[in-house]
Amino acid sequence: MLRSLVLVSLLAACGSHAADPVAAHPTPPATRLPDGPPLVTPGERMSYKLALQGVDLATFDVGVGEVTDVAGKRAIVVQSHAKAIGFAKMVANVDDTFTSWIDVTNGRPLRWATDEFATKSTDKERTEARLAERVGDRVPIDFHLNDEPPKPEPQKVTQPDVWDYNAFLVALRSWEAPAGTKIVAEVLRSRYLWHVEMTVRGKDKLVTELGELPALRFDGHTYKLSRDGSRAPDDNERAFTVWISDDDGRVPLKTTATTDYGDITMEIVDYQPGSGQRLRN
Repeated sequence: MLRSLVLVSLLAACGSHAADPVAAHPTPPATRLPDGPPLVTPGERMSYKLALQGVDLATFDVGVGEVTDVAGKRAIVVQSHAKAIGFAKMVANVDDTFTSWIDVTNGRPLRWATDEFATKSTDKERTEARLAERVGDRVPIDFHLNDEPPKPEPQKVTQPDVWDYNAFLVALRSWEAPAGTKIVAEVLRSRYLWHVEMTVRGKDKLVTELGELPALRFDGHTYKLSRDGSRAPDDNERAFTVWISDDDGRVPLKTTATTDYGDITMEIVDYQPGSGQRLRN
């Protein structure tokens, strides 16, 4: 159970959220996230706790590395790490790492790599998506267990952009649009692709361990896709909400959802702004 809760908290969870804090707005036509340098700073760090009905289950940390070269382009490294804590780690083997290489000119991901334990196993599942090598509607993805040779699992896509979870969260930090604006995206979470619809709900206030902060709220709906790009037949639509600070830092503060197991939250507990040069003003 814990592994599934950790995974859904990264992108979505079954169910719906409470009523909107702002008045309803007509939804403009779907659009895409704008191009631009990613809103990150080398050395930046964010730490979160994952809780189910108030019981802490796991930590989730996000760190920004340095600029490097990927596929002939300059990219910033963003890595996230999920780990079970306390009693939860006695019943679930969660110690997973997700790494993105994001183009510093337009904010699009170039490469995505994951290293995570298989469900109810000590086997390591390793995935590499070479997003920069997309040809037409196909993205090359390689998957292997432990030290076995990688096996190709090409993914059919339908959107102009293909995101990974880290890069998508970074892109949301700099998204500014009127309440009611919606985007449609395809986002990798581990080796699988998800159809995601995000809607701007407007300004809010949020009480966190860092204090009461002004925030922007985004509501999302998502469902899993098969390798051929169609909706996975055994997966239900999921709903979630993300809050990002409405200030110069634009820090992701909280994600919530209602699951079959109860209310789940991923909430910030620490933020370090980094010491490098911010890539986006």
